[in-house]
Amino acid sequence: MKHKYIFTVFILVYLIVCFFHFRWEKYSAAAYDPYQVSASEIPTQIDNAMDYFDYGLKSSMTSEKIEYFTKALELNPKLAAAYERRGMLYYFQEKYDKVIQDFHSYIELAPAKGEAYRMLGMGYLKSGTYRPAINNFTRAIEIKPKHAHAYANRAEASRLSRKYEEAIIDATRAIKLRGDPRTISDAYRTRAKVYLKIGRSELVNADIEAAWQVDPRVPLWWREFLMYASPEDMRRVAPIVVIVIVFVLIFGIQLKPPEKDE
Repeated sequence: MKHKYIFTVFILVYLIVCFFHFRWEKYSAAAYDPYQVSASEIPTQIDNAMDYFDYGLKSSMTSEKIEYFTKALELNPKLAAAYERRGMLYYFQEKYDKVIQDFHSYIELAPAKGEAYRMLGMGYLKSGTYRPAINNFTRAIEIKPKHAHAYANRAEASRLSRKYEEAIIDATRAIKLRGDPRTISDAYRTRAKVYLKIGRSELVNADIEAAWQVDPRVPLWWREFLMYASPEDMRRVAPIVVIVIVFVLIFGIQLKPPEKDE
């Protein structure tokens, strides 16, 4: 029994160390990145769309990036790359209506590209409009037949549309294409949800376990723990994990970034 508690303590200490290390690295990178450009460094008079676009690429803040790409498009409404870049930023801001607008504009101006149609599909998917999402994922696959990410996204859109057979086919195809680990993990999760919905419970656990094992968002040591820990172990760890999370939230937000050298 003793070794189980030692392992539990190790996990909790590791969580705390990783959290503070991540915050420190994040602040350090922000403080010392030589390629970042602040608003005060931008000339007040610019009359060239590409200059605004370049400043948008170099800027360190999302709001500034969007502002510069917008100004570039005001000067040159046919600058396709600015629509693409701004659309991606809107996606991470969860402004999906603007994602749809920008990628529509990009597609009208640029040569057909599978990833652009996939991002347009993601805008529709996140907005809850599944039919156009599926149509755009399909177009992405037509352009790039081995686009594993598009298959995984179309599988999820089909699942949400209750097209369970199509969802299983697309998720399986995404897994077999062996795309990036995150895409594979998402495909396993989508397929597991479908299996659960249609009553194939004997297949659910295998897909969930496979999703955990390949997901790069899950630390390796945590994957190993989930593989070998019993339900009893998980119940014992859960209250301590809650305490650690509260501790991190209380004390972690007080961590200040390192001072920038003058």
